[in-house]
Order: sequence, then C-alpha cells, then structure tokens
Amino acid sequence: MLVTAPLAEFCALMIDEIYGELPSRIYASLLMRGRSTIQQLAGDTGMNARQLRHGLALLLQHNLLYYHLDTGSPQCFYEANVEHAYNLTRTGKILEMVEESFGPAAKDVMQTIILTGQARVGDLVDAYQKRIDRVNRAMEALKAEDPFGNGADSHELNGDTPPETKSEKKPDLLISSTAQLKSIICRLVDAELLDAVHKTTYESPEDLLAMFEAEILATYPGKEVKGNKAKAEYKDRVAEALRKDRSGSKSLKRKLEQNGLSAKRRKLFDGAASASGTPDGELDLGVDPNQVICINYEKCLVDLRNRRLMQFSADIIGTTTSWVYGSLLKLLSKDVSRCRDDPIIDHYEKDDERPVPVVVTTAQILDTIKTGLDLSVGLGKVDALKISTAAAEKITAQAPRKKFFIDVQAEVEGDATSDEEEEEEDVKPIMDLDYRPATNGVNGVNGTHVTSGANGVNGTSSKVKVEPRERRVDRRTQLRHHLLLLSESTQGFIRHCGVDEWTVDFEPLMRALRQVELDSAIENTAGREGIRLVRMLRAKGKLDEKAIVGICLMRKADMLKKLAEMQKAGFVQTQEVPREAKADVKKSFFLWYFDPEMALERVLDVAYKTMIHSLQVLDMLREENQVVLSLVKRTDVKGQEEGKLPKFYIDKYAQFLKHERMLLAQIHRVDDLVAVLRDY
Repeated sequence: MLVTAPLAEFCALMIDEIYGELPSRIYASLLMRGRSTIQQLAGDTGMNARQLRHGLALLLQHNLLYYHLDTGSPQCFYEANVEHAYNLTRTGKILEMVEESFGPAAKDVMQTIILTGQARVGDLVDAYQKRIDRVNRAMEALKAEDPFGNGADSHELNGDTPPETKSEKKPDLLISSTAQLKSIICRLVDAELLDAVHKTTYESPEDLLAMFEAEILATYPGKEVKGNKAKAEYKDRVAEALRKDRSGSKSLKRKLEQNGLSAKRRKLFDGAASASGTPDGELDLGVDPNQVICINYEKCLVDLRNRRLMQFSADIIGTTTSWVYGSLLKLLSKDVSRCRDDPIIDHYEKDDERPVPVVVTTAQILDTIKTGLDLSVGLGKVDALKISTAAAEKITAQAPRKKFFIDVQAEVEGDATSDEEEEEEDVKPIMDLDYRPATNGVNGVNGTHVTSGANGVNGTSSKVKVEPRERRVDRRTQLRHHLLLLSESTQGFIRHCGVDEWTVDFEPLMRALRQVELDSAIENTAGREGIRLVRMLRAKGKLDEKAIVGICLMRKADMLKKLAEMQKAGFVQTQEVPREAKADVKKSFFLWYFDPEMALERVLDVAYKTMIHSLQVLDMLREENQVVLSLVKRTDVKGQEEGKLPKFYIDKYAQFLKHERMLLAQIHRVDDLVAVLRDY
C-alpha cells in the first residue's frame, strides 16, 4: 500500500482515538522514520524502555506492527502495518456484516477478538465460562430471594420493572455454553473470517519476499539465474513459496475440515447432536485450545465488497434483483480469499496453470435464496414474441478484455482491432434475427393495451383492452430472469458462461464502479459542466482547445474557466507540445487530457484529509465538553444521568452525542468511497 502523508496521519489519529497517546506516538515515529529498533525509537519519541515495551506490546497484540529478526543479530526491527491500522475504521461495518450473516452471538465473539487483537481459543473459552457462571450465580440468587417466582420475575413479565432494573437482574446472555462458543468459532473459521496466527504472521511482505528469494537463489549455481527459462522457473518457485506461506494461516480451517466441518458432515453431526439431546449447532468439533486466532481483514473486505455490489445493483436494477445477486456473490465468495490479486503471488507463466474461475449454477442459487423472497417483483411483463431469445440467452465463455486508448487511432482510421472482429462475429447471428424493442404493451402499463376511440386524441374517450392473465411462471424461471437482467446490464454484474452457469468478472465490474464513484466526486466538485468535459476527454483522449470547443458546445471562456478549475483540483492535466525544435511557450500549443489514476489519487488524498479533519473536530469537541464528560464517566452518575445531573448538563451531553454520531457517520461514508477506489 502506498503510504502518503495524509494516510499516515489518519492512521496515527485512529490509534490515538482507540488506544491512547502512548502507542500513537510510537506508531507515528515508525511511519515517519520507517523501520526502527527500540534504541532508535527511544531517541525519536523520548520514551524510556518501559514505556516503549508497553506500547510495542499493545501494537503487536492488535497486529498493528511487523517485526523482523536478522540472522546473527540480536537487534529486532519494527515496522508499521498501515493496512491493519486503517482497517480499524471498518470495525463497525465488519461487526454489522457478521451479525447479518451469523447472528448476534457470532458478533459478540467477533467483537471480543477485535478488542483483544488476538486470543488463544482456551482463553476465550475460560473468559466466556466465567461470564456464564457469573450469570448463573446471579440467577440462582434471584431464585433464592423469591423461591415461589412471585417477585421480580413476575413483575418483569407484567412489565412493572424499570428497564435498568431488568438489565441488572436478568442480563442478556448471548452464549449460554462453551460448546456453542466453539461452534461459532468453527463457523467463523470455516468462513475464513478468523485466521490462525503462524510463525510468519508478523513478517512484512517485503521481508518474506526477500527471505524466499534468498533461499531459492541459493539453490542455483553461483547464486545467479541465467536464461529466460530459468528466470521463469525462478518466478514460479518464488510465487509458489509465497502461496504456501499464505496457506499457513488456513491450517486451522483444514484441521476442522478433517474433523468434520464440511457442509455435509456438519449436517450429520448436527443431526446426531439433536438426537443425543445436545442443542443444534453446539457440537464441539475439536478446536485446539492452544491455537491463537485473529481477524482476517482480507476476507472481511471480500464480504464488504459483496454488500457494496448488492447496493450498486439495487440502485441500477432493483431491490429484488440485488438480493438474487447477493446470493450469487455469497456462493462465489466461498473460494475468494482477497479482493485484489497480488502481482507476485498470483503469477503464472502458463494460462493453463491459472485457477479456473468459480462458477455457480441456477440450482445452487435457488437453494440459497430465502423462500420468503418474492421473485416475481421487479420483472417487467413483456410479450414473448417481442423478446430475442438468442440475444438474452447468449453465452460468453471468456471474460471481457480490457480496452486501451491506443485502439482509438485504429477506430478513427477505420481499422478494426482483433477484439472488435471477435465481437462482430459473435453479434452477427443475433443481428440477423427479427428483433424488436420490448415494451410493456403498445402504450399501456403491465401488459395492458390502450386504444383510442374516435375522439381519443383529445382525451374525450378511450377504450382499455386488458389482456388475459398469463400463466403462472415457476420460481426457477423467475430466478433466471433476474440473472439475465444482471448479465445484460451495461455494468456487467455477472457473466452467463455456460448453460445455467454464472460467474462474476470482478476486475471489470469494480473498474466500472470506480468510474461511477470518481464521476460522482468530480460532479460534486466541478458541477455538470465539469463532468461533461471529463467524460468527453475520457472518450476522445488528448484534445486542444479548438477541438474541445467544437465538441463540448460551450463558450470558450466558460470552457477555459472550467478546465482551469478542474486542473487546480487535480482532475485534468495539460501537456505542452512545441511547434518547433526550440521550445517556446508562445509558439506551443497545449493538449488537455484526463488521467484516471491521478484523479483517483487526488480524490483519495482529499478523502484522507476529510477523515483527519473529522477526528480533529471530534477531539476539539471533547475538550470543550470536558467537564460534562468527566461527570458522566463517574460511577455514581453513569446510567442515571437524568436523575443526577442538572438539565443544562443533560442537554449539553445530548448535543455532544449528536455531533459525535454525525462526525463518525461522516468518517464511515468517506471510508465507503476509499474502499471502492483503493481496496475493492
């Protein structure tokens, strides 16, 4: 990840917000100085050895640092883990996603692991067992006070006990047994949301790459790689070593699969547990109590990307289709470990060595969709004769190729590229069909035909002819209609790759989504005229002022003003082209062009600064309301603010909470943009 100054400042502020000033100062020093030892950190931060050890231990506990030990040297080098530090912003989204997928009990376990950073399974079991015992003792004490059940419990059933008394006397216990806890851990490990901590977890990617390259290079004579064939073999061996190391975090999942965590065997185990009297889903599958587990943020980002794509499809097509799309993405994501491929780890010399794209069938999607979802909603009613079946059922076996601007010259001169020739061959048989645009009837709605009478033009009279109700369509056909809507969309949500087989090409799809988000950011900054100029430059390439005036249909003064405004914002760039060998500004002309990469970096830079400003404003509000916050934190006031504090302090505290929620919500909204532009 490219670490810019705004990103480094935001990560340091996030650590200060959550863990305090001591680890934040150490982290900021590592971001500024780079890899450092304890002695170097002591000189940069002015802390003593005890404070440094405490801060480094906290950062290592929460996976916010890398460390490296050189062979033959006692020095330990520490390095900041920027990705995990930024992912602290997405804690709330991850917990919400886990609650939707696995329930509130799994959310509680996930929240406990996030708060501890990493934990042994045995320590988690002991902590939850102590909590269960404490609640059981409290309930036994209540029963001893009221053995006939006519006291507090009867009042609670009648609704007479105040809410705070209910929560004190009968706390909410989401996990009632350690077997349920182990079952939840198994399900989270099976979904790859939890990973096992292994020996290279705290090694930075650069150190891992250097270590494997040195080991593999030592096997070659003279420690040199000569020849194209040997270089290709060397790259493959390095990539294979990195893939093997990455699979080390999935060791716990493989052990659980061997013990019966696969889908079919888990159903058999659950049935056996129910027959023996054990509650469903609470069978212990042999989790090692000494295993240390942590959050797998890469897999969490995959699930968050699925939610964002569901929202994107709902905005473009409809809500019902988005739920169908979500079920398809859930099936595809079981074998997707991260959002973006690594150029080194995912390097394959031959195409036949690449992993086969994951494909799901219509039957699998139908089994996953909830039965309560009405698939007839969101589908238009069109006459069957007005649908081109060949065009709708077109199968695209290969993923679409990326088009480059270098092909624009060939298009202008009339030469077709190889990709265009292939597309024309695929389209020819479809264009020969008698295809007519589909409409909802002639001029009616939902299959009704409206025919005007003698005076129907003036609206005096009209006859409405309602067609007979069509035969009922089965659920599988309705599902296929939604899938065909997704495959025919211009965004390319899914690809129809075989007979009743579907897949998703994430790279071009996310490229389209990034373009939508980037256009939205440009429009919010430069207005409708600005986004029109950007789209024109994106389509045509580099243009001079005369060409832009002839296309954009704007006055030259307004156009130049808008282009200068967007150049200042970093959205468009200029290139000087001298007319003579000797460069002269007066005799040169300038080409305007749009660089999506530079515009994306500019938007990300502004996003980081916006989140930094939000955290700084929040810190300022806390200083202004320090008196009120100190009163609320008192143990004799906490939970009883209305009865213990004056109305002035209560109103001021409520106003502070409102501003705090608004600032945190703004950070989460900006993070949605950062995730689309950088991580997904």
